[in-house]
Order: sequence, then structure tokens, then C-alpha cells
Amino acid sequence: MSVNPRLEPADPQSERTPEQEAAIKVAGLWVGQFARTLKTCRLYDGNNPTVIRFRDELAAALRRILAEHGDMTFHFTSDDVLFEDVSLYPARSRDDNLALPFHRDGVRALLFRAGIEPREVDALVDAVLHVTGQNQGQDDLVTMLWEAQLHHLDLDYVPSEGDVGGAPLQDNAEVMPWPTGAIEDETSAEGEAQAESEGGDKKGRSDDWSVGDSTAEIEAGYEELAALSRSEVDRFQGEFTAEHEVPVVTAILAIADAYLRAGSGADDRFELARFLPRVLRQAVTHGAWAEAREAILLLRECGNQEWSIETFAQELMQPISVSSTVEQLEQQEEAEISACVTFAREFGDPAVDWLCLLLAESQNRSTRRLIAETLADLCRSNPERLAPWLSDPRWYVVRNVVHILGWIGGSSIVGLLQNALRNPDPRVRHEVVAALSQVDPAVARPLLLRALNGADPRMFSAALHQLSAAKDITTSRVLLGLLKEPSFDERSFEEKRAIYSALAAAGGDEVLPELEAELHKGNWFARGQEAHRQAVARCIARIGTALSKMILLRGAQSRRGPVRKACEDALAGFTERD
Repeated sequence: MSVNPRLEPADPQSERTPEQEAAIKVAGLWVGQFARTLKTCRLYDGNNPTVIRFRDELAAALRRILAEHGDMTFHFTSDDVLFEDVSLYPARSRDDNLALPFHRDGVRALLFRAGIEPREVDALVDAVLHVTGQNQGQDDLVTMLWEAQLHHLDLDYVPSEGDVGGAPLQDNAEVMPWPTGAIEDETSAEGEAQAESEGGDKKGRSDDWSVGDSTAEIEAGYEELAALSRSEVDRFQGEFTAEHEVPVVTAILAIADAYLRAGSGADDRFELARFLPRVLRQAVTHGAWAEAREAILLLRECGNQEWSIETFAQELMQPISVSSTVEQLEQQEEAEISACVTFAREFGDPAVDWLCLLLAESQNRSTRRLIAETLADLCRSNPERLAPWLSDPRWYVVRNVVHILGWIGGSSIVGLLQNALRNPDPRVRHEVVAALSQVDPAVARPLLLRALNGADPRMFSAALHQLSAAKDITTSRVLLGLLKEPSFDERSFEEKRAIYSALAAAGGDEVLPELEAELHKGNWFARGQEAHRQAVARCIARIGTALSKMILLRGAQSRRGPVRKACEDALAGFTERD
């Protein structure tokens, strides 16, 4: 009984005979039966009737095939079983790889000889089950097959030491024998050893292997390794530290991206798409916004229909998720916050609601500014997307949305600002007036006039400042009405000055007759009217028309000193407008 250290496969270029084709077919059927027997033995106890039947049928089938077709040699690669260079059982997965335990333990081929016994087939099955089980122990497949003393099974293997069995045998080479239980003649062995020692070719020994070469080169190599050890250890530690400084999420995404670029198939992309959502959630939890965006891009590339950005956005909008995200943003720098809003842009339409939730919870000014700028950009073409947030009960949320509408600008925001102007909080209404400065004056004018009702001095002055941007008859009539109200004298100095200034800027010749009447209003001895008269005269002068100059010239000839003085002062600064 012997072992062939290297069984050569048949020439793949030679034409096969019908007998060879039949042998290949039955060999493939038997290998499949062998794989099914192994799976059955793993599922059931050894005394199970099904296991016993499978083993008996496997041995009987092999004996019948060998009797009909003669000896058969099966070759093993890392992922396939071959017969006559024909693939019989390619690996379907990591768990379904029949060739792996043979190739891993150095077995390259098995030769089954006719007359094989059922005991030998059972021993082969037991050995494979042992080395592929959870408690495989220290023995490998080659050792177990040797110990089984299989007379009808020859083995081509790669030894763990040296190169015995690693190349074809020479004509005069001896075959490595199966280990036997016989004890060799110790006397003859000692005699051979003595003869070798007397022959003059003295060889050293290390453990149980002969060392025929000088050790000088080994010592020199060791000295070289010792000299390089310090720098190599430092290099390794540096690389180790650098590798572990890379966040796990970043490393996973880099591997996933490389995996996709390596030509992965549809099944591979499907499996990767099932895993990437976990990486995405992990990145969001740790505030790694750039990595989170990369995970979304990879998910889109994988094309998994089981995951959707809308569902993920709904998860992020949950109160606990919003609080966690805001907590992360409050501790991050501006660059990381910018990465967060860039990540949000990948959501599409749901990004608006998520960013509004973050804006409502954030206490950091720079964070709110970046989020608001992003919202303005996202909603520029569709400001109505922000309409639901104008009904939020929190005044600061409404104010922030109005501020964003001001950045958007244009006539499309007027309807939204009209609703916000009804907000009971004056801070919101102040923001509405400020936002109206980004709207065409003709469109904004009705809202600004409405804002004057019940406005505090600050808001009143801001609205009048915008109304004075262009001449308008309606505006000048409203302002003239405010000027002539009995309660005008009760207004604050800031409000009075704003009315005078706005009336001069927005008014024209149509208001001059009433201003002239206001100039001459009052009796001869009413001293409290002098400041008002001076302001009205300056208002007439700032209108700057020929009619206004004529009115001032007439007033300068009045017999009433206060009127004459007010008109003379106004004429001194008069500048005629085109």
C-alpha cells in the first residue's frame, strides 16, 4: 500500500472517449451523493436510520462505479472538485465548499481503487466530518486518513515540512509509505546512522531533521533581523496606531466602496444594501455626516428596493432622534455642521421638515444660521413648502421661518408674510416688516400699511421707512391722515419724525394744499404749534416741486411771524427735484 505524492491530471486537450464521458458523468453523481451524505451526517445522530442508509448507499455506489469504470482520481482545488479536469462540485458558498477541507489540509488528489470496502468509505466520511466539525482537534485530514489504513485509497498531498509530495516522482525515487504499526529494526537503524557518521559527511541535526548546510548564513540573517527590529517595530506600531485612528464607519465605507468597484454582482450588491443601513445609522449616531452621506450614495448605487430615503427621514424626525442630532451639532464646528446640511440635501423634499425641526431645537447661533441658509436655498423655488411652520405655536420658530422667507425674497412670499403678520407676538411682526424689504415696494405696500395699525414705535418707524422708498398717492393720503389726527400730538417724537419724513418722500403736489393748511393752522398765540409748523414747512420743502416752492414763498410773506420764520428757514434749504 503506497501514496503517490503527485497524481498528474489528464491532458485537458485530449479528446475523450465515450467511456470517459460516462465515467465523468457517474463521478459527478457520486460526488454530489458524497456531499449530501456529509450534510445528512451533520444533521442527524450517527445511529439514525437515514444516516446509515446514506452511508450504505454511498459505499455501494462507489464500489459499483469502480467495478464498471476502473480506478478513479479526484483532484481538489480551493473551491472545486475535478475529475478528468472537469468541474464536478464548484463551491456555492463558504459553507457549501466540499473541496476546501481537502485543499486546506494539503490533499490535492484522491485515487479510489476497485474493491474498496464500505469500512474505508465510512472512514473517509468520518475523517471529513471530523475536520469540518466544531471540535476538530489537532489532527488534519492527511493524518486521519493515514491512521485509518485505507488499502484501496491513495493520496496525493502537500506535506507541512519540506517538499515531499510536492513534485512528480523521478524514476528512481521512492514513494512515501503509509505509516504502519510495524517496529523497524532499531539495530539496523543505528548501524546506518553509524555508517553515515563514519563516512566523513557529518550532518548536524535539529529536532528530527538533518541540517546539511552551514549555519553562517542563518546567523547573518538573524543579525540583520535584530538590527532592523527596532525600526520595524516602530514602523509597525505607527501603522497600527494610524489604522486604529480611522473610525470604524469610515473604514467600513471604504471597504464597501472598493467592493463595489471590484465588479460585484447583483447578489453582492443586494447583500451589501442590507448591511449599509446599519452603517448609516451608526454614522448619524456619532455625528459623522460626511460618512452618512457616503452611505446614502452607496445605498443608491446598490439599488435596494427594501430601503427608502423617505422612511429613513421619518426615523430622523422622531423627537428623540432630533434631540440627539441637535446635541451632536451643538458640539461640532462649522465645517461639520456644513457637512450635516450637505447630508440633509440628499433627502430631497423631506430635508425641509428635518432641518426645520433642527432649527427649532438648536440653541447655537452659527448652527441656526447655516441651517436657515440651507432652507432658504432648498425652498427658493417653492416657498410654500415652509407654510406649515408659520402656524407653529412657538413664536421663535415662526420668526425663524419669516427670516428665511426674507432671504428668499420676491413677490411669492407676500401671501405667506400676510399670514405671519397676524401672529400675536410683536417680534414676529417686526420680522415680517423686515422681510417685506426684500419684496417689490408696490406689492409690499398694502402689508406695510396694515402693519402700522397697533404697531409699537420701533415697528411703526420701520414700516414708514420702507413706505418712503417711492412716491405713492395712497401712502401719502394715509400719512396725511395720521398727521391730521387729533391724537397726533400724543405720539412719540420718533413716530412724528417718521411720519414727516415718509410724507415728504412719498407725497407730491396732491398733498400740498392740505400741508399748506396745516402750516397756517393754529391761532396767533399758540406756541405749542411752532415745532409742528417748522416740521410741516420742511416737509413741503423736501417735496421739491415748483408748487411747493410757491407755497413757501407765499408763507414767507405772511404777517404771522412763526409762519414767516418757518417758511424762510425751509426756503434756505430748498432743493428743487426733477
